[in-house]
Amino acid sequence: MLARELAIVLRARVTWLQAALAAFLVGHGFVLAVDLYSAGSRSALTQRLMAREFDPLLGIVRPTLGGLYLAISLLGPLVAARPLAVEKERRTFGALVLQVGAPARLVAAKAAAALVGVALQLVAPVALLVAWCAVGGHMSGWEAAVAFFAYALYVVVVVGVTTAAAAWTDTLAQAVTLALVVIIVSWAIDASEGFAALAWLGRALDWSVTTHLGPMERGTLWFGGILWMGVVAFGALALAWVGVRIDLGRPRRLAAVVALLVATAGAGTLAHQVRRTFDLTEDRRASLPPAAERGLRELPGHPTVEVYLDRDDARRRQLETDTLAKLRIARPDLEVETPTDARSDPGVAERDEGYGRIVVHAGGGTRETYSTSRREIVTLLFEAAGQSLPEWSQPEYPGYPLVVTGSQRTALVVLAYVGLPLVLLAAGWLVTRS
Repeated sequence: MLARELAIVLRARVTWLQAALAAFLVGHGFVLAVDLYSAGSRSALTQRLMAREFDPLLGIVRPTLGGLYLAISLLGPLVAARPLAVEKERRTFGALVLQVGAPARLVAAKAAAALVGVALQLVAPVALLVAWCAVGGHMSGWEAAVAFFAYALYVVVVVGVTTAAAAWTDTLAQAVTLALVVIIVSWAIDASEGFAALAWLGRALDWSVTTHLGPMERGTLWFGGILWMGVVAFGALALAWVGVRIDLGRPRRLAAVVALLVATAGAGTLAHQVRRTFDLTEDRRASLPPAAERGLRELPGHPTVEVYLDRDDARRRQLETDTLAKLRIARPDLEVETPTDARSDPGVAERDEGYGRIVVHAGGGTRETYSTSRREIVTLLFEAAGQSLPEWSQPEYPGYPLVVTGSQRTALVVLAYVGLPLVLLAAGWLVTRS
């Protein structure tokens, strides 16, 4: 049965066309990243301090994967909906369900075939990053693997959501439209991040895909993000299974849908609360200094940090992505409270006398500061617990500036804009021809 489903996906021209378009989008992001990285590297090659800021993960891998995120979101549903939707358009769906006799096996086979088709988009970024290494660029295997693993999980989520959409609609166009609506809703939730006026959407960020992709894009393996995306994908496939159950009456199907939505929401909420994170970056640069990290793990109780900054304050953004992210690696049980988010008027908090302060609680003590400095906040955590700050030294990340010009840049441009798209189109022509 799987061979038949793979044939439906891989022998369709749209599968290879979307892979070629995705390669073009990813290649465009890659070329822009290389040019910006090279422009900055020219002045950093002679200055050691500036060279330490040139991180290939942030400068090359993440921009390249940004194009992949857009391609998976917009082009993935075109392929993922086809295996199931085409049966309904050809009016062979009912006969196929009766022939197979196992709706779960049918959904699994359709989803597996769709996964193979959408996963063709991963070919381009892998090839481009190999080319980056070929021209002398640096790449740490573990941190890049974590970032790619996150996007492989995103492919699974898109396939699951689109398969569910195809199970509950009658045509390919309807299935693709419904899947795109779900994805766009996720983007709308992302838009609320960083805007105090949209603070009422704060809890909805727990259901944003980028909330769970972000930490792994930075080379940190977050178990909560992995579990969350697994729960969403499994819940969507379970909805697809209910959708293909033509033997169930409408009341039973409705009850099953409600039960699955409640179960998925509960499991997703629990998964998001899992904070265990492993730093797989080179030189553990996403973590605090080793001695400070060991000391934090030995602090008694549950440390808490209160942040009196609005969501659109740049200091809060820097605090969350740097200091708090590193503190959570050392102490997954760290509680972060943001009282200003509860204000009905976003502008009122800025006029408060204590706006901008950060209050830390640890070991029964409390300390307060207006600084967002990583070292300052960690020092206050130890002082609140009645201890002194351990040694604050960390292996120095050397940085890897690189200027790509001349024939090397030309080769990368040709590969990104022409080579990979044409290779995928040629492969598609060979597979789909009569």
